[in-house]
Amino acid sequence: MPVKHAMLGLLAGGQVHGYDLKADFERELAPSDRLNFGQVYSTLDRLGRDGLVTHAVVPQAERPDRKVYSLTESGTRELREWLERPTPIELDLRNETFLKLMVARRLDWADPMQVVATERRACFERLHEFATAKTQANRDGAPVQTVLLLELAILRVEAIVKWLERCEEVFNEESKER
Repeated sequence: MPVKHAMLGLLAGGQVHGYDLKADFERELAPSDRLNFGQVYSTLDRLGRDGLVTHAVVPQAERPDRKVYSLTESGTRELREWLERPTPIELDLRNETFLKLMVARRLDWADPMQVVATERRACFERLHEFATAKTQANRDGAPVQTVLLLELAILRVEAIVKWLERCEEVFNEESKER
């Protein structure tokens, strides 16, 4: 996950303390993800080193002084460029399901169709989990971010099911040719 750009986006609203950045990230941007404070502050240090953010020390009466961070012009420019750039499509070419299917296809004693069936069952179980979670999230009035992430998960699993159907078609065609 591009934490760097997420933090730049959170800082676009004005000065923010590192603790608040972490909370905003987890609440508004990635409700299913957790950042540790080390990651927050190391990212802020890199952003500062790269000239994308700056910080100021804000004195507090009864607590230690706080560092608040804000975007620089370069940070705003970097954020704009990131938002305008298309995200690379994630193609995990070392996908374990694909590897299982290709290995099973090569072995006399393995059945790639059985691998397809096993993977399809697992996908349907995940689809059920995600659909149930989405229904619950809607019922509970969960933030839109949570619902959208669940919808993304559902669509990705549905795509895998469709791909497994295609694999099944190809394997059936191969077996007819033999």
